[in-house]
Amino acid sequence: MLLVLTVAVLALQIKPNERLCDEDGTTTAVNACLNQQLKRANERLDRYLQAATDRHPEDEKAAVRLGLQASQRAFEAYRSIECDTVFEDWKEGTIRGSMGLGCQVQLTDQRTHDIWRHWLQYMDNTPPILPEPQLTK
Repeated sequence: MLLVLTVAVLALQIKPNERLCDEDGTTTAVNACLNQQLKRANERLDRYLQAATDRHPEDEKAAVRLGLQASQRAFEAYRSIECDTVFEDWKEGTIRGSMGLGCQVQLTDQRTHDIWRHWLQYMDNTPPILPEPQLTK
């Protein structure tokens, strides 16, 4: 009974367009859902990166932009290697696609949160430039 209540409460906390990708249960449906989540996660990351760059005065933007671009390239390389390895580790099953895509979504969401934490908040009580992004569980 406790398990049923826990699942029900968690389901209510997920927005309708952010539902877990296992509702249909078919490999094709799960992968399509995860591809959409990855697309949204990448768009959100791009928006937060742009806001981090735009936050700085023009004379500081070049250095910040170069640093953010370099760290983004490093992140993309890491994400690719990490998630390709996860995909390879699951090579014996049809779940490999969802494991690789899930890895990409989770790491992208974490990167977005890191950008928010390091670049889009102020030291005082000023509200952050963008809202805190939610992390994928």
